[in-house]
Amino acid sequence: MSDAIVGSELPTVEMTSTLTTSVLYAGASGDMNPLHFDPEFAGEVSPTGDVIAHGMFSMGLASRVLTDWAGGPDAVRSLEVRFTKPWPVGEAAEFGGTVKDVTDGVATVQLWGRVGDVVVLRGSGTAALPA
Repeated sequence: MSDAIVGSELPTVEMTSTLTTSVLYAGASGDMNPLHFDPEFAGEVSPTGDVIAHGMFSMGLASRVLTDWAGGPDAVRSLEVRFTKPWPVGEAAEFGGTVKDVTDGVATVQLWGRVGDVVVLRGSGTAALPA
């Protein structure tokens, strides 16, 4: 954790969702909803008219932002996110965060995920600071 000062920005993680990442995530998670890998099905039911990335995949990337910044998973105390918009497959997304509070050795971080100017994820997490 390089900077636990209120207002400091966490290093971002960038990822482009692809049909391959969706299929791999579906297999790893057991979430076989065709909305995430079947263009014909997604074309009929998706709010974007096409395949969308798994929300939990975006949560995993937000978690990576906090975990990497905190120095590892053992420092993370909590993580909570809300999916605000779908992440279309084929689009690049950026995930990051901002330190909002530091109290009693614990940092509270506001997390976000964006596809361009569209916020696809909002959340927060806490992490123990090194002693």
